[in-house]
Amino acid sequence: MNNDRLRSLLEQYFNDAISDADRDELFSYLNNNPDDVSGAVDEEMLNLEGAPGFDNTRAQKVLADIKADPRFKDDAIIPVPVIGKSNIVKLYAGWVKIAAAVLIFASVGFYFVRRQKMGAVKNEVAANNMAKIVPGSNKAILTLAGGKSIVLDSAANGALASNGKCKVNKVGDGKLVYDVLPNATHAGVNAVLYNTLTIPPGGQYQVVLPDGTQVWLNSSSSLSYPTEFTGNSRTVKLTGEAYFEVAKNKDKPFYVEMNNVQVKVLGTHFNISAYADDKDLTTTLLEGSVQISKSGSLALLRPGQQAVIGSDGNAIDVSKANISQAMAWKNGYFMFNDDNIVDIMKKVSRWYDADIEYQGNFANQRFGGTFTRSKSITDLLKNLEQISNVHFKITGRRITVMQ
Repeated sequence: MNNDRLRSLLEQYFNDAISDADRDELFSYLNNNPDDVSGAVDEEMLNLEGAPGFDNTRAQKVLADIKADPRFKDDAIIPVPVIGKSNIVKLYAGWVKIAAAVLIFASVGFYFVRRQKMGAVKNEVAANNMAKIVPGSNKAILTLAGGKSIVLDSAANGALASNGKCKVNKVGDGKLVYDVLPNATHAGVNAVLYNTLTIPPGGQYQVVLPDGTQVWLNSSSSLSYPTEFTGNSRTVKLTGEAYFEVAKNKDKPFYVEMNNVQVKVLGTHFNISAYADDKDLTTTLLEGSVQISKSGSLALLRPGQQAVIGSDGNAIDVSKANISQAMAWKNGYFMFNDDNIVDIMKKVSRWYDADIEYQGNFANQRFGGTFTRSKSITDLLKNLEQISNVHFKITGRRITVMQ
């Protein structure tokens, strides 16, 4: 397991934003590789004395929670000093270093610690409106080549349509699969039939394309694609955000087109965020290689890198990516890293299907932290209020951000 993956799992565990599968992965790895945890912790993070958010009572509770977990190994007990403190805490041998890592995460603020001075707690969320804004879920609209629309969240599992040489199947909650029918024929010579999968605000969905490529679509996104990839290439069109696991085919490159930008791949895993109301288009590469192009500018990404293109220019800025942050939405949580409140509330608006308005100037308000996307909007807003001078009011489906 690489350090980025281990860091991500530790962050999710501490913030109660981890899935059962990811928790099993984390516990299994650490029980078998306890010495490897140190690789996920930077040297400079070990100085906890005086760090904001750290106190011994909280540390003891975190350690107790870890020890109480049924996946925790209990084959040995040894005394281990709590980092930055003089007292001794007994921990199971296989979990010494994860405990230290959890304490470190507590100290540096993975639970919405603001970089500026902590503001007074202001909680003005209207309790009588709590039920009107709920977290997103698996919903989408499939538009077939002939113009027929199918609301997928209300459609039954099974075959939905035959489209060109494909049968379109809903195989479960939140997943659409195209099965190629080798003996089917087109209605028309050289006809290319396109389908569009549209994800509304408050939705997400997965689709398996005719070539086996898997695509996960975030809220307020859409993907247009042919029901059969003919010729020497495979091309789809994206708006919004999607994570791709492209089926390998060296003879037929895969292209993603959006906002005058083209991403070319052969077989790889990557995330693209291309919302029209964001100032940047960002492509993040997890494995393989991709080529980014816009108006003559070209860039080649390596795993762990991201390419950022401003909406008002053609320059492609390549830098090291924060993989955990780029993949947070797909893994079921928000991750903010010194983000301003406007960018945060864009993500909130898309996932909770809420309108946002502002009263005041929030240019200097920045936040960092992790929050699971399955929890209520009021829980999220309360956390933001507790560590800032910002507070919120909910009226119907509108959230007002105030100073």
